[in-house]
Amino acid sequence: SCFPRKGVDVLLKSYCEAFTKNDDVVLIIKTFPNPHNDVDKQIENIKNSNPNMPEIVLINEDLEQEYINYLYKHCDALVIPSRGEGFGLPMAEAMLFELPVITTNYSGQIDFCNCENSWLIDYTFAKANTHLNLFNSYWVEPSFEDLTKLQNS
Repeated sequence: SCFPRKGVDVLLKSYCEAFTKNDDVVLIIKTFPNPHNDVDKQIENIKNSNPNMPEIVLINEDLEQEYINYLYKHCDALVIPSRGEGFGLPMAEAMLFELPVITTNYSGQIDFCNCENSWLIDYTFAKANTHLNLFNSYWVEPSFEDLTKLQNS
C-alpha cells in the first residue's frame, strides 16, 4: 500500500544512502493507487535532489498473482522496514519462495521472521503519524542506519 506505516520513506532514504546509479542494483516497489500513497512524489523528490540516485522501478497497479510470483522468484530480497504489521503476508510469501527477507524486528511478522531466517532491522518506539490521526498512538521507527548496513551486507 505504501501507507506511512510500511516505511517506504525509510527504505528509499536507506537505499539511496547504500547505493548509487553506478551500482548494479534496482529497487522495485510494488504498490497500488490509494489516497495515502505518495511514493511517486517521494521518488521524484529524491531524483530532483540526488543526481546519483540508484535505479528505482515503481509498479503502482494491481497485478495478477502470476506476476507477483514472478517478482518473488526473480528478485534478490524483499525489504520491508515496516512500522507495524498485522501479519506480514508479503514476508511470509517471500519466505515461501525462499527469498531473503529484511524486515523490522517488531510486529506481526515476528511470529515467523527471526534472526535465523531473516535480517531484522532495529527500531525505536515513536508517536504514530497515520491517516487515522489517533491520539496517543505509537508505532516503531525502523533504524535507517541499521537498514542501510543490512542492505550493504
